[in-house]
Order: sequence, then C-alpha cells, then structure tokens
Amino acid sequence: MKVIIITIFSITLLSSIVSSQKACNGYPELCGKLYSGIAYPTTHNAYAYGKSVAANQNYDIPTQLKDGIRGFMLDANFPTNNTNEVHLCHSSCDLLDQGPAATTLKQIGTWLDDNPNEVITILWENAGKVPAAMFNSIYTQSGFVKYAHFQEVGKDWPTLNDMIGSGKRVVNFVDTGADPSVQWLMPEYSYVFETPFENENANAFTCTVDRPKNQERPMYVLNHFLYGTLAISTSIDVPQPDKANTTNSASLADHAKKCQQTFDKIPNFIAVDFYDQGSDNQNVLSITADLNGVQYVPKQLGDGKSVSKGGKGTSTVTSVAKPNSDLRNANILTGLAGVGTIAMFVL
Repeated sequence: MKVIIITIFSITLLSSIVSSQKACNGYPELCGKLYSGIAYPTTHNAYAYGKSVAANQNYDIPTQLKDGIRGFMLDANFPTNNTNEVHLCHSSCDLLDQGPAATTLKQIGTWLDDNPNEVITILWENAGKVPAAMFNSIYTQSGFVKYAHFQEVGKDWPTLNDMIGSGKRVVNFVDTGADPSVQWLMPEYSYVFETPFENENANAFTCTVDRPKNQERPMYVLNHFLYGTLAISTSIDVPQPDKANTTNSASLADHAKKCQQTFDKIPNFIAVDFYDQGSDNQNVLSITADLNGVQYVPKQLGDGKSVSKGGKGTSTVTSVAKPNSDLRNANILTGLAGVGTIAMFVL
C-alpha cells in the first residue's frame, strides 16, 4: 500500500513539474505574460528571400519559423493584369513575386498544427488595396482562419497561455483596408505604432513615433533595417545585406534599449532584414530574449551554415553564408524589365 501511495504521489508530482515547464514561444517564462508585454523577433518583408536584389531575407518563412521568428511583415498585392488572386509582392509584382498568399498561409498553418504552443503575428502592408473580404477568403481557403485572434481595442490582451488554450494563436494586423465585417483583420495603427522605417544611416536610428504620426499606442514596431541606393537608370532603394551583421548586433541592441527608455516599455516587434545575420555575440533572437528577460536558447539557423550558440542574451554566428551582392545587383536588371521608373520598391 505504501508503495502504491508513493507511486501515485510521484506521478502526480512529476505531472505538476512537467505542466509547470510548458514552453510558450519557446520559453516557460512567457506563458503567463500578456501578449502585449512580449517582444517578438520579426522579419521585414518576410516572404522576400533569395538572390534578388529586392530580397530582404536569406531564408523562406518555414525556415524562419523553425529558427524562432514569430512576427512576419507581409505585402499583399495583385499580379499584373490579375485582380483575382492575392500575391506576396513588393510595390510591383514584376520585380519580386513570391506567389499566392494562400500558399504561404498554408505553410504557416502546417507549422502551427505541428507546434501547438506557439503564437505568431502577421503585419500586412496592403500595397494592393486588397478588400478585407478577400483576405477572409484567402484565410478560409488556406484553413488558416481558425487560428485568427480578435482583440477589442482598449482591452487587456490575453496571456500566451490563454491564446494557446483558445486555439486563437495568430494575431493579424493590416495597415489599411480593415473592415469591421472581418474582425480578426485588425487595423494596425489602432493597436500599434512604428518607429521610422526609411533608414539609410546606420548611426541615425531614432525612437520617434512615425506611424501613425505622433500617436503613441500600447504596442510598437521597432524598425531596424537599412536601405541603400542602387543607381542604374534611376535611383532605387535596396536592402543592405553586406551591413546586416553590424546592423543586427550591437546597433540593434542599442536601438531597442534606447526606445525602451524613451517609451517606457519594450518594443514588441523587432523588425530586421536578414535575420540570420549578426555578430559573434548578438543577433535579433538573442536581443529579443534579453528584452523578454529569458535565457536565449541556442539553435542552428537557416540551412546549417549559420550557427547560433551562447548563453543568456548572446549568440555566436559562425560560417555565415553571405549573400552574393554582385548576383543580387545583376538580378535587378531582369526584375526591372518592363517595370518602368521606380522610386522605391521596398517598404
């Protein structure tokens, strides 16, 4: 009898310990925190990856999810002469077209199915003025709408644990075109403000409210990526992969700390280009972990050529596969064919 009692007690205790160690977005400490009080590593133009000069990332979204990215900036647009299907494109789908939005949503949905303790955020730039009803159709078609969370403006956000329990684990914001008939597609600037995104000087990242102008919100996006100018027949603003190791390390940590002091709260969406890049000690994942006050979990990034390792708030990146800038610049000639004069294609 004593053995049975001890065994039952041991099983109960073990169950309690396992339950208490449930991880939300990779960390047990985040489970009890409000969604609005957490920092999320975020990829700017998350879908735009590859060798194109227009690419902002080195790896696709499934890889980003595997690596720990939990916020995704996506651009909704229509391909040339086709308003029946929404694609993921920069300002022009002739320049970089990553295909139907529904395809990417299905990929994310599959990952969410396999990872039930994860909460993600999608921030849509509605470049093509896509109606909210069409977003709803895409989400429904891809089986993604079941995950969509709706949050009433002004009310406290749930904890990650509550969101996981409800199954509503995807927060969707859109910059323009929100409609009350599609409640879960929430107007970004009613909830979130952003720091400036037109950054060309690595020493000039600021902590001012850029969008909506001078209107602070409970949460905010820290835009920390650089543009450079590529002069061909016209001047075009392009991402800066060769500077990403510097931009995504001490510069990012300093910017986040400065904005935390300025706004008296941590940034929620730490938006970067080339998320897999950083210094020997810091990258967007380790810096975000520091903001959240959790121990950074080492992981292999990308295709295995980029490796993160280290302790709290640190990461070491070794054997980093740097993008081929010459190839990127050459590819723009193909992308520009038939597009005409373009002032800027990345936002």
